[in-house]
Amino acid sequence: MSAQWGNWRLFLVHVLSSGLAVTITVLVLPGFWFERWGWGELLLVAVVAGVLNATVKPLLQFVALRYLIASYGTAVVLVNAAVLFLLAVILHGDIAVRGVFALLVGGLVVGILGMVFDALLGTGAPILDSAADPTTGPVAHSGSPSLDVDEVSR
Repeated sequence: MSAQWGNWRLFLVHVLSSGLAVTITVLVLPGFWFERWGWGELLLVAVVAGVLNATVKPLLQFVALRYLIASYGTAVVLVNAAVLFLLAVILHGDIAVRGVFALLVGGLVVGILGMVFDALLGTGAPILDSAADPTTGPVAHSGSPSLDVDEVSR
């Protein structure tokens, strides 16, 4: 039961972080603007963008997996641009976008901001496990096994 609630909280934090990334992108970049300005519209854009990023974006990445691998991941900008376009279509009266170039730059900025917010909020997967393996002992910080002076001199 505890793991289910933990996953739900992680999903909520991920939705909020990606919604915040899209909202900041719309506020900062030229070519994006809010049709109506208010906290209600801002919150609506953040929630819808977060839900799109948490549900539709993984599906688009799976469909474009071949191109993601072939382009070494730079096709993620196109996926983010497609999500921004879907957001503009869904929330037609709240958010507007002008041009394909604005969508591409917006996809890049959303990707960078989303990565920063995920790192700050801890929604990304950990690089190393926090628990050390008791059978192998501590590992050197450089990633290579440590040598004792006695072993080298023999």
